Amino acid sequence: MFSEYIKLTGRGEKGRRSLTQKEAYDALSSYLNGDADLLQLAVLLMLQRVRCETAEEAAGYIQALRNTISPQWKELNADLDWPCFAGKKRQPPWLLLAAKILAAQGKRIVLHGFKAVDAIKYQVEEACPALNIKIANSPEQAQLILEQSNICYLPLSAYCPKLIPLLALREKVGLRTPLNTVARSLNPVGAPFAIHGVFHKGYEKLHAQAALLTDEVNMVAFKGEGGESEMNPRVSSTVCGVQTIDGLTTYIEDEWPTFLEEASGAHTEVSAEYLQKIWSGEINDAYGDAAVICTIALILKQFNETPSQQQCLELARKYWQSRDKNS
Repeated sequence: MFSEYIKLTGRGEKGRRSLTQKEAYDALSSYLNGDADLLQLAVLLMLQRVRCETAEEAAGYIQALRNTISPQWKELNADLDWPCFAGKKRQPPWLLLAAKILAAQGKRIVLHGFKAVDAIKYQVEEACPALNIKIANSPEQAQLILEQSNICYLPLSAYCPKLIPLLALREKVGLRTPLNTVARSLNPVGAPFAIHGVFHKGYEKLHAQAALLTDEVNMVAFKGEGGESEMNPRVSSTVCGVQTIDGLTTYIEDEWPTFLEEASGAHTEVSAEYLQKIWSGEINDAYGDAAVICTIALILKQFNETPSQQQCLELARKYWQSRDKNS
């Protein structure tokens, strides 16, 4: 019974313990199959939230939710999985400009997220249409869009609708749950590379450890600007992840130094229109340029396009400065 998972997690200090990966998988699968109600799952998730979920628990939940995703999504042959679940408040989603640059270089990019996850913040999905990033609601649509432009956005409702009411728990209880971590880790298209932004420092390690347990082959996680999956050039970043070389997947850590040493932390207009003006060259934004370049460089390093961080930054700058401003 589901109550057993609650007991394991919520007993007294000496009696409680974390769930194993299999127990977490079985618990969420039980709910998804209709054998437990939302209240029971919410209690379990809040108990885990209090002490912070483990990589094993996250991995079990990831596997349970992946079972609900149609295998058709994995036929897209995407290169990079790019979850966007935080939204932006201080800065616009510069990550979209970085994604457009990589798509122009031939990488097949799949962005995905849930625009209602945080109503206070500006969500990435809202900016996509203005930047010519089309939204797909089916694998067939996504395939056509990728063939045309190498980039598309998937709303959560298209590939994992059962997760939507679970993410809505955040609004009801006032706290994030372990499923906010899990949502970023689903990689619905089974891309060989993935990039995760996290809000709280330390969670990048949790994402990487869970990735090892769920058979990801190449992914990176870091404390992104506002928690979103883009680099903050004003600070140094610890990047954690997994990397596969010659069939062997290992945990990795990498330090990226501060790119803008004396940059202002002032807020910038948060809108798709502002991003359009930056892309077209109508206006300049030094912070925006740096955010785009650093994010591209991180991904180039992941793809092993060049051997060093500095070379990746130089190549990213070249791609950004030579972009087609009319696209």
